[in-house]
Amino acid sequence: MSVLSPVPTRVAAPSPRVTSASAPATRARWLRGAGMPSRPGHGASGPPARCRPAVVCNSAGEPIGQALAGALPGSAGASGGVVVRLSIHAQLGFGNGMAVVGAGDAFGAWAPERALPLTWTDGDMWTGEVALPAGAGPVEYKLIVSTGDGGFDWEGGENRVVQLDAAGMGGVLVVSGEFGGDVHVASLGADGVAVPQPPQRQQQQQHYDAPPPPPPAASPSSREWQGGQVNFIQHRDQDAENRAMQEAANRSRGGDNLKGASRLIADGDKRSTSWLQKLELINSLVGQGKDISLDNIAACGVYLRWISTGSIACVEDGQHHRPNRMAEVARDIFINLETVAGELYKHGPEVGEAERQVMRQLQPWLPSFSSEFTCSVPLTRIRDIAHRNDIPQDVKLEIKHSIQNKLHRNAGPEDLVSTELMLKRITVDAYPGQFNDDFVNEFTIFHKELKRFFNCAGALERVDALRDSVEEEAKGMIDELQGAMWALDGGEAGHDGMLGREGQAVLRALRAATAVRSHITRALSTGMRNDAPNESVVQRQAWRLAEISLEELAFVVMARAAACSGAGVEGEGDGSAHFSGVLNSAGTEESRAMWACSCEAAAQGLRQMALSMWRPAECNAAASEIEAWCQAGAAAGGPISTTEDALRMRASLQRSQRLIEAHTEALIEGYGESPSGLGDAFGLPSHVGSTFVDSIIRAGVPFQLSRLITPMLRATSNAAGLGAGGYDAIVLGDGVGRLVECDRLEPGAVGDAADGPVIALVWGADGDEEVSAAGRHVRGVILARDLPHLSHLAIRARQEKVPLTATEDKDAHLAAKYLLGQQVILRVTANGVSLAPATETDVATAAGGAADAAAAAAAAAPVQMTPVELSDVMECRPLSEATLAQCGAKATTCGDLTRVAERPNSGFKAPAGVFLPFGAMEACLRGAGKADALVELVAATETAAAGGDPAAIEAACLAVRQLVAGAPFPPELAAQLTAAFPDPNGAARVVVRSSANVEDLAGMSAAGLYESVLGVSASSAAELGDAVREVWASLYSRRAVLARRAAGVPQASAHMAVLVQEMAPSRVSFVLHTATTSGASAAAAGPTSATLEAEVAVGLGETLASGARGSPWRLEVDQATGIVRTTAFASFGSALMIRKHAAHLGVQAEAVDYSQQELSTDVTARMALGRRLAAVGAALEAEYGAPQDIEGGVVGDVIYIVQSRPQPM
Repeated sequence: MSVLSPVPTRVAAPSPRVTSASAPATRARWLRGAGMPSRPGHGASGPPARCRPAVVCNSAGEPIGQALAGALPGSAGASGGVVVRLSIHAQLGFGNGMAVVGAGDAFGAWAPERALPLTWTDGDMWTGEVALPAGAGPVEYKLIVSTGDGGFDWEGGENRVVQLDAAGMGGVLVVSGEFGGDVHVASLGADGVAVPQPPQRQQQQQHYDAPPPPPPAASPSSREWQGGQVNFIQHRDQDAENRAMQEAANRSRGGDNLKGASRLIADGDKRSTSWLQKLELINSLVGQGKDISLDNIAACGVYLRWISTGSIACVEDGQHHRPNRMAEVARDIFINLETVAGELYKHGPEVGEAERQVMRQLQPWLPSFSSEFTCSVPLTRIRDIAHRNDIPQDVKLEIKHSIQNKLHRNAGPEDLVSTELMLKRITVDAYPGQFNDDFVNEFTIFHKELKRFFNCAGALERVDALRDSVEEEAKGMIDELQGAMWALDGGEAGHDGMLGREGQAVLRALRAATAVRSHITRALSTGMRNDAPNESVVQRQAWRLAEISLEELAFVVMARAAACSGAGVEGEGDGSAHFSGVLNSAGTEESRAMWACSCEAAAQGLRQMALSMWRPAECNAAASEIEAWCQAGAAAGGPISTTEDALRMRASLQRSQRLIEAHTEALIEGYGESPSGLGDAFGLPSHVGSTFVDSIIRAGVPFQLSRLITPMLRATSNAAGLGAGGYDAIVLGDGVGRLVECDRLEPGAVGDAADGPVIALVWGADGDEEVSAAGRHVRGVILARDLPHLSHLAIRARQEKVPLTATEDKDAHLAAKYLLGQQVILRVTANGVSLAPATETDVATAAGGAADAAAAAAAAAPVQMTPVELSDVMECRPLSEATLAQCGAKATTCGDLTRVAERPNSGFKAPAGVFLPFGAMEACLRGAGKADALVELVAATETAAAGGDPAAIEAACLAVRQLVAGAPFPPELAAQLTAAFPDPNGAARVVVRSSANVEDLAGMSAAGLYESVLGVSASSAAELGDAVREVWASLYSRRAVLARRAAGVPQASAHMAVLVQEMAPSRVSFVLHTATTSGASAAAAGPTSATLEAEVAVGLGETLASGARGSPWRLEVDQATGIVRTTAFASFGSALMIRKHAAHLGVQAEAVDYSQQELSTDVTARMALGRRLAAVGAALEAEYGAPQDIEGGVVGDVIYIVQSRPQPM
């Protein structure tokens, strides 16, 4: 296997050393170049490695070495020495092998040719055994891969060490782990039981009189070569070239089974054998003038990576094109990508967040188009080298025909592989004096030129090259980054963990990388003009690749942060328990210090995500929050020393985890089927396509950040008293049934009643679903995401007495999945949530209870709807004239609220407005000649809902919604609406709300079920007309139809009036229940008016009703004592805002930084708001004679109430 990576210059002996990328538990990116054994006086010669993460565990979660140790008989040997048994996991290419090289004759005395070979066994495990003499002390070694061409690839990082003394005289040491990753050691005792040793930390490099080497590139852009063996030839073989061209033309099976860009690439590759032709094929899809569609850039990104790494071979095409042609094509592609890449403004079309992330994966694989490569005859040095007379004839011919002529005729990535192999041959493999020094130096210079052409350089090299184009401040940042990496990689930091010098060096490197990358990103924040001069385009490529390489460097340092903190590999392993234990030791100095370091590392990781243009405002906000909460707790016992502090930190960490998950989902959905489809079309091994996206995800900063955040989040849940799994108890109760999973609660999602009772593990929800929509046999719901307690779904579950809990904890999800298909019992109590296999007694008891519940449901009174008066006149009327028969309970109550608000000391205000009565929609359709069609289509929804087929239900609902939304809106009615809200400046905004006869009823609240349209211009007749029709049409959404079906309400009985009100620019909005129905208060005394529960969110109330991911502030207020308890902190990623100074812009979504929100930072603010809401709630409950479900907002310091309805109990 060859790799596009630097080869060391001539040295007397091999001399690689550790880099930050090879610290324990890291995933070294580059397999070659991080090198061979550390020796006195020699430094690194090449980039670090990044391999798979590595603790291999059995089904019990034990490191595999421990399991093996328990199975192997002890054979310490009669000599009294120590037996070392090795079991290393590695997936190697065909023809490759693995060996152990190190100190002493048993390991070959550092000579790879005499290394201890390992034997392949099932599961890609490489095993071997060696006896070492007792008393030898620590023995250094490395793992190496012997390649099919006779070469060796050395594992990255410092020398590994096996402590023979750990086994004792005549003992056995079992060494197990992953090539390039963690290795665990267990000593086998006399009883045959393995005693694990501490996870192996790589030995700190010693210092010698020779000066340390400069810090190596911490994340080079060289690539692991996946192509075939490179052959050197001494003459051109055109027959062989023709055969290779024919094979390349037939490599693709075509795109008959593919779609879109993947199909075009698979078909086009048949006519594109050379690297140039393949680049031109990519250019035809994403070059200048082409759409930056997700499909195009995803397919091109996969194809470009595979041709660059040799997975898809590039061969001759019978033409003659110098490298300048490839550079020009790359320039065309780069310009088109960069015209839309700016953050502040773009010169091309707007692209989505997924497109931005996929684009970033494409750019590093383009060659350079700087002036040295776009000149008419680039890379001429190799021609001069090939004509030298001071080199052996065979070497001269091989350089001429394998490199020079090939490069100047049909350049391709394999040329860099050939050059590196030749450089190795004349340096590392050569004996002193074998080749002329001037020849070697010239070839070395050419190699560097070729690396520049293929854009193979490390982060430090790239940023250092920017010095001449940055100001003094930025030069200082670059110096700091280089110094930080020097300290981290040069051995100065040591390996004493996150709380020692190592942790401080890691944090310093993260800060420096973020600072330099931020400076570069600001310079790239505007889109590039497609007519920019060539010098500007060249400079922008240099800056862009420096910025991307700094992200790769941050990955390496974040991996070191996770490792030295003890977070383990992917949050697992022995170290993770210690890390979690320290975090949970609230009040101790060690815990405070660990939280401080971990929070800073997490914040820097989030800022790195922001610099990659992944939801930057929200990532930066989450970073600020984590830092703020840590700083606030520094003077006390730490950021989780109290329950409220732990809940606050938990909210921000959950928000961060959601950002990571969303980034992962964007990449998965962005690439779609392109990798697997193209892999199949080109006949690549199935794993190449199936693991393509996974390899990108695991090579990113979010992956390492998740490893750090996961144990932090677990610690906050424990400190908040949420127990294992971080479950949120929403609706209390027990449920027994077979555990099944579904994406959403909808008809058919969990089978039907004939399948028996079920507990539903639900992966997604909007918050306005009906439990019964999935079937009356649902006995409990576990939601795999947060949910507001006062959402429609929670209310309906409460009414139907279905226990409901929610958790975003991945371990809880995994534990639940293990029970899928089994009979389980779900217990949701105020003291915790449990999910366990059900006993026969549990099942029998539940069956009896279910029969009683079914009888009670059958005997329950149907929903009582007020008779309606259908108006034949299309007109709007003042809200003060609203009646139940004319416009339903919601509009009537809103009209009544305006009167109540006018009373002295009411404590709130209510917005004025108008309403369109029942019958206005029907009259509008009648005027358009669509009345009969409306009746027919509504009847079709009834039939579809009764049938239970989700597709049929959606089709029927869509048909009636399209009919309503497509009807012309009467101009005279639009004129009445604009006249009702005079606005000479055109800045006033209104909200257009539903007021159906089937909502806000005692037995059917329908909260959030129908549409409200926010931020409608009061002076625009067109906007008002569109908004009214949207509300009308929402009467026939799938959710609404299913809710009415569940409540036994005929579809034809449903009618919609419309309420239009002035819109207040709320700084926070709330939903409150005047009688608590969940949590500890309800558990103690049942639903009671003595305790009020409120959920609060920043901005407009739509955030609470829309099913947005995240949590609100949740307040419980004891009406008798005025005590306010905070049971959750807000973590919604964004808020809907209307700004007074920019009302003409309407509703804008803005990221929220909760470190700037007083409800998160100030307990007195929470108490004050809670008490004010309790007073208003008590007044309205007294006004309407029953517990109320109230919605409103706070504008300035004034509370506005926009709705009060009977609270579902």
